[in-house]
Amino acid sequence: MADMHMLQAALQRNDAILDEDDARDKFVSRRLFQRLAMGGQLETGGGYELDAEFRLYSEDLRPSNVLIDEDLRVVGVIDWEFAYAAPAQFSLDPPWWLLLNSPEYWPGGYVPWMEAYEPRLNTFLSVLEDEEKKMFHTGGSISAYPSPVPLSQQMRRRWDDRSWLINYAAKNSWVFDFIFWRFIDPSSYGQNELGDHHARLDILSEREVATMDGFIKLKMRQLESRALVLTEQRDDVAVAMVSKLID
Repeated sequence: MADMHMLQAALQRNDAILDEDDARDKFVSRRLFQRLAMGGQLETGGGYELDAEFRLYSEDLRPSNVLIDEDLRVVGVIDWEFAYAAPAQFSLDPPWWLLLNSPEYWPGGYVPWMEAYEPRLNTFLSVLEDEEKKMFHTGGSISAYPSPVPLSQQMRRRWDDRSWLINYAAKNSWVFDFIFWRFIDPSSYGQNELGDHHARLDILSEREVATMDGFIKLKMRQLESRALVLTEQRDDVAVAMVSKLID
């Protein structure tokens, strides 16, 4: 998924960047995210071995998509068009829909959203813990989870250490840059006063800097031309750059 973010930035011709500075921000954030992924530093299993299989995951699963009868029993789930096969650990993240609005649409942004979200999460986890205890005492099993640790504990840990933001950024390209520079970069690479690429240029290799320069030239050329390209056409420069971006 780290590679996919870089590839999208390279292959999306129009509206991919605002200017040259933004192009640097986008390249550096994606390259550093790739480094973390390749180094195993984005693992969010809390030290527990996770199920390596991919499972059916619905990005749009929320209360409005669940049908209930007059006795409040769940009788169906609708709107599966955003479902896909995803890493099992995605299911361990706290559900964003407890506030019905995702953080990018919350007044004031992420920090106010987190402040409003936490008491709802506490209520949700309290109910979930009760249900897990019932399953345990009645001989039920939580083996369907991708970890031996109860789901409530996993969600609590991922909320407390903010590791849920890693998956959230990986899943949502439109908020990747904000989340990376605001949360992931300082926790992984240290203080960054400006919250952008300037403090990270010195940790790029000469080869990475050369690739970045080529990336910027490509994006600026595309920004100036804003050409409408048909699907069957391709940009040979962009295609040639792909191998440099995912090694």
